[in-house]
Amino acid sequence: MTPSRKLHQNDKLWGAVAEALIAAYALRSEGGKLSSYRPFTDVDGKNIVIDLVGGGSRTSTSRSSAPLASTEMVGGTVRRHRDRIPSSPKFVFIFCLLDRRKMELTRIRVIPSADFYKRAYRTLLPKEMIQFNFDYRTAGDERWEEFEVTRAELGAKLVELIRAAGKKERRTRVNRREQLDGRWLQLVA
Repeated sequence: MTPSRKLHQNDKLWGAVAEALIAAYALRSEGGKLSSYRPFTDVDGKNIVIDLVGGGSRTSTSRSSAPLASTEMVGGTVRRHRDRIPSSPKFVFIFCLLDRRKMELTRIRVIPSADFYKRAYRTLLPKEMIQFNFDYRTAGDERWEEFEVTRAELGAKLVELIRAAGKKERRTRVNRREQLDGRWLQLVA
């Protein structure tokens, strides 16, 4: 096996560990309010799906691919086709550091997709792809500070985002219904 293949497999392994820890922290910190599952496929960038127990609203999370870390900078990349950039309130990114010795996540950032796409640095790639770069200075970075949560706060933050997404979705449905009703009334009158 080539060294690059071995490294790639290790990234997948550590990514799976980080995803499991994200789910564990979220479930534990909210004391039974959340459930989670991992999709069988990752064709649309959803690594974990977290839902309110018994609820219809959920949030899909994605951790960064190609995580980079040093003592001064943390980074990750997200690649999307320029016509397929999901910015639903139900889709969030979680960027974090994995302390492999302690097997725990540190410096966790929960970023709604719309905020991430607005703030991330962009690189145009061939074949109409865009790479969004999450670059964070460990000494502090105003661009991303407001999104940091502790392990104990992770579940509560996800519950907040799930509920907000559900409310926004209901408002959108009501607005659409009112628009349709208004058009129908105009046509009949």
